Amino acid sequence: MARKALVVKQQKLQKIKEKYRKLLSEKKDLTWEEKYKLYKKYKWQTRYYNRCQICGRVRGYIREFWICRVCFRKYAREGVLMGVRKASW
Repeated sequence: MARKALVVKQQKLQKIKEKYRKLLSEKKDLTWEEKYKLYKKYKWQTRYYNRCQICGRVRGYIREFWICRVCFRKYAREGVLMGVRKASW
């Protein structure tokens, strides 16, 4: 399990990211200077991590399912994930 403080911090950053993404999509006729000012307000762009939706783990993240490898393996074995089956060579 990830530390709860990090998960909460990540959720706050996600809300800020969505807010500024919405602002930029609404105002398409901005000059590069105005866009720069908006991006300057939107700090910590690179600090966003993909986290598992179930446990909050950062490492071993599988984008297609939005979960980490540990949860993926667990739910694939239980048959919860549709279209996933064990590989046989």
